Amino acid sequence: MPPKIKPAHKPSPGSIKHKPQTRKVSPKVIRPAREEKKTSRSGVKRAPVQPTAEHEIHNVKLEAEVSPARADKILSGLLSGISRSRVQKALDLGLITRDGVAIDRRTVLNPLDSLTVALPAPEEPTASAVKMNLEVIYEDAHIIAINKPSGLLTHPVQGSDELSVVHGLLHHTKGKLAPAGGAPRPGVVHRLDRETSGVIVLAKTDKAYHNLVEQFGDRTAKKEYLALVDKSPRLLGGQVNANIDRHRTVRVRMAVREDGRHEAITDWRVEEKYGPHAALIRAYPQTGRTHQIRVHLGHIGHSILGDRTYGKFDVPTYDNWPMPRVMLHAHKLTLKHPQTGKPMTFSVEPPKDFKTLQTWLTNKFGVRAFSTV
Repeated sequence: MPPKIKPAHKPSPGSIKHKPQTRKVSPKVIRPAREEKKTSRSGVKRAPVQPTAEHEIHNVKLEAEVSPARADKILSGLLSGISRSRVQKALDLGLITRDGVAIDRRTVLNPLDSLTVALPAPEEPTASAVKMNLEVIYEDAHIIAINKPSGLLTHPVQGSDELSVVHGLLHHTKGKLAPAGGAPRPGVVHRLDRETSGVIVLAKTDKAYHNLVEQFGDRTAKKEYLALVDKSPRLLGGQVNANIDRHRTVRVRMAVREDGRHEAITDWRVEEKYGPHAALIRAYPQTGRTHQIRVHLGHIGHSILGDRTYGKFDVPTYDNWPMPRVMLHAHKLTLKHPQTGKPMTFSVEPPKDFKTLQTWLTNKFGVRAFSTV
């Protein structure tokens, strides 16, 4: 045993206990981990791991036209809907064989090679499957589109056990949401704020996930929102091109900032005016920043009714206005199907609370509609 060291001053009880624990634990934890890592890299010599019922089995034969290439590159392209990370994990575990012999990432595959691919199950998402009453407006083997109700999160958030779209769709699809989205957000390629209602699309396969993420990133997916806003704009349409970043002092809010790091563009058009007091606006966000439409409309003086984060509605003027939430609705979403490339448009009408406020504004202030062509 090492000699005891007398401290120069009287130590706290915590400091006396901490040092012996460090000396005892560290050799036992660190050394085996290094040895295990070395063993895991001897993939060429070890026998293939026997697949189990948990593995997804594929028998693959390469076409005669395939050019010789590394296994990880060829297999990622051949296995439709399977992420490259799952293929690489299978290769690292020795779960992919050629003529009964395990191969690794660097193995060169040749035309007409026959392979058995046993894919490990994707990591379980942190959200559990919960039976929920969600309105599915479209579903196939690759994607699912629903009408998200107001008040429901898109995905689980840290530190909360609140239910979300992901919880419900894990139950509905029997767990078939793209794992490439990550444990808290399987299948999620875009999101709607908790209080926003309307169309949202999730991916069911990794291939669909990456394709849809690319469409949203390239701004080829087109979104249309309906918003009931405070005060009628003088103009009938326009564009807000103003960068968005975290509010300087209230960090949970976003704000338009000249030094903002994130480009944000929103086109908008008036569809109805309720006297000078309110209007129905159709918004076309060209980018997808957090709270973008809410921040941009507030920036031009037309906060969304019910938005107490970016508007000032806790005053007597609005006491009797029936606006129980942020009156923003994702009306339409147009994108290309990730498998077929066919253009698809999903559309849902605003919910009852949105229409109730429309009717109330019409009855109180009158309405003037404008051409939507």
